[in-house]
Amino acid sequence: MREATIPPPASRHRSVGHWRPLRTGGLLAVAVAFVGWCVFPFYIMITTALKTDPQIFAWPPVWLFHPVLRNMQNAFFVVGGRSALFFLMNSIIVTAVSTILAVLLGSMTAYGLARFHFPGDRNIAFFILSTRFAPPVAFVIPTYVLVERVGLLDTRLALIIVYTAANVSFVTWILRGFFVDIPKEIEEAALVDGYRHIEIFWRVALPLIKPGVITTGILCAVFSWNEFLYAMILTQSRASTLPVYLSQFSGSTTLVWDQYMAVGVIAVLPVLLAAWWLEKHLVRGMTFGAVR
Repeated sequence: MREATIPPPASRHRSVGHWRPLRTGGLLAVAVAFVGWCVFPFYIMITTALKTDPQIFAWPPVWLFHPVLRNMQNAFFVVGGRSALFFLMNSIIVTAVSTILAVLLGSMTAYGLARFHFPGDRNIAFFILSTRFAPPVAFVIPTYVLVERVGLLDTRLALIIVYTAANVSFVTWILRGFFVDIPKEIEEAALVDGYRHIEIFWRVALPLIKPGVITTGILCAVFSWNEFLYAMILTQSRASTLPVYLSQFSGSTTLVWDQYMAVGVIAVLPVLLAAWWLEKHLVRGMTFGAVR
């Protein structure tokens, strides 16, 4: 029997180099397909908002067309005495205020749980996380009764309180890990320099986890911006947000697709612009602590 011969290293390198372009091309094809899969719904939404009714329902689909802005203009017609700009402002105010409050309160809670040990601290941390376990619909009735009894139905304040309460637990649990990763020696040096704990939190610890704070804030803002259940139950017209306004385009048997997609574009753009503007911090926040 002839013994199998092992090819010399040079031939093995040539074999690997022969397959490398194919592997690179395959990975590139998969990446392009994935990006296309993610972007295609946005393309459909934008093009539908710029089409006429015959073009929207045409088969085969119309890919090349002359865009019209009539749908964008009609999307701002008055519904229930309020224009789309009013609902847009409601969404911006509720999202901004609730996100700022959630990040502020949650970051202080996370720092306390990460740096101070006291009886029951682990139980408190688990209890804070457990508030995210139950589905939101389980709290709709008690929340509605509570808001109604304090006279906050159909107000922005009610949504701000509910969204802040929902996001505080998320912020606390996420930022607690960021604070734990900060070396204690940095804070001990600040104590030696005469800093108090509250000053260490604001001037030392919080700036060190800035990417994590921004990332967590973006995730909270996306939740508040897209939330529909509580906005639908707790508001009627004065404090309704864009998701509620979008639901008014659908009837019992029909759906106004052109105006629906036009308002959808308006609802998506602020989040996309914010994510694009904070992209650098978002990427750093996602990978913060992966390599120490």
